[in-house]
Amino acid sequence: MKEKILKLRAEGKTYNQIKEILGCSTSTISYHCSDGQKEKNSKRNKEFFNKNPMKKKLNNFKRNRGFNMKGRDFRRRNEGGLINKDPNNFNDVDIINKLGDNPKCYLTGREINLNETSSYHFDHITPASKGGGNSLDNLGLLCKEVNLMKHNFSVDELLGLCKEILEYNGYEVINKNGTDNDVG
Repeated sequence: MKEKILKLRAEGKTYNQIKEILGCSTSTISYHCSDGQKEKNSKRNKEFFNKNPMKKKLNNFKRNRGFNMKGRDFRRRNEGGLINKDPNNFNDVDIINKLGDNPKCYLTGREINLNETSSYHFDHITPASKGGGNSLDNLGLLCKEVNLMKHNFSVDELLGLCKEILEYNGYEVINKNGTDNDVG
């Protein structure tokens, strides 16, 4: 595409003429014709994400989990011809509303500062490999260390492993009800 745009521009075609010929947007044409446009876009994106660390984290979560980055607001039509909103399409506002005013790691209870993006991860509560979806309901907030430990385990599997480790090292595991923990 770049070569075609540059060739037409060298022939003296205007952006609108190139747009008509190739059927692409003027922003695509501008991107390829302007000096340093890639660097300008990169700098602008970096500045944006530095000002909005939650958006960067969400952007990475979506990209790493196969989300469409442009976000499909609407995926399919129902029988009545109306469009259903995609349940996997959520944004930082939805996440903040879910997490509340005092976000905490859902496994340790540690308070998490959402502006310190290197200290936490978004987690599939039920791992995708075990049938968990990419919905907001399956998104959990974890301390970085806990998510690295949890990896591909379900919560019950992780707790069972923790119980096994503690008991092997001489600890007695009792759940909140005061009885032996039967997780795992």
